[in-house]
Amino acid sequence: MQVVDALRVLGAVSSGQAGLVTAAQARAAGVDGTLRARLVRDGALEAVDRGIYLAPAAAEPNHLEIRIAWLRLDRQTLSAERDGLGADDGVVSHASACVLHELGDIPAPMVELTVPRRRRSTAPYVRIRVRTGLTATQVTVVDGLPVTTPERTIVDLLRDGADGGHVGGVIADAVGRGLIDPERLARTVARFAPRYAMPGATGLDLLAMLIAMSMPT
Repeated sequence: MQVVDALRVLGAVSSGQAGLVTAAQARAAGVDGTLRARLVRDGALEAVDRGIYLAPAAAEPNHLEIRIAWLRLDRQTLSAERDGLGADDGVVSHASACVLHELGDIPAPMVELTVPRRRRSTAPYVRIRVRTGLTATQVTVVDGLPVTTPERTIVDLLRDGADGGHVGGVIADAVGRGLIDPERLARTVARFAPRYAMPGATGLDLLAMLIAMSMPT
């Protein structure tokens, strides 16, 4: 394959992936390792992670680390063919989902992904959680990535015992933007009240307390 053809092919493959392409996807499209190395050496292709490249003329996308971590879950399959629910797939979740939804100011030092079966990541900045039963109604797409919905994200944070004030900020933003139904969420999260020192409280009481905790004093 000639260089010009390789650039065209990589551009097409990466067009639905915010300019990113994996080595496995490039190889499947006919761009072998030798040609990829030449393109990187010549500055026509940028290696942004092991086996992940930024295609020619593409600007660095938002949330690059999140995108890379998610692409690495399934290096072969194109993003357009992944909904996050497959056996080898996964979704952006927890604090990383808050980042993509722009909810609250919860610290997000790591990329957090939820997958249906045990997986490993060699990247020190990636945390993978295993949780079965995630449904299509609990996943949405933000900026081309499958992400847990705001409601599911809040449930996950409370289930895993995240800081109450930080979760409260997420809830307040989600309510203010009309992204969640507080009464429906309250029915789901009432069981977490004892974890936040509110045994016997209703779900609405818990939500109100968490929102209050997020307010500046």
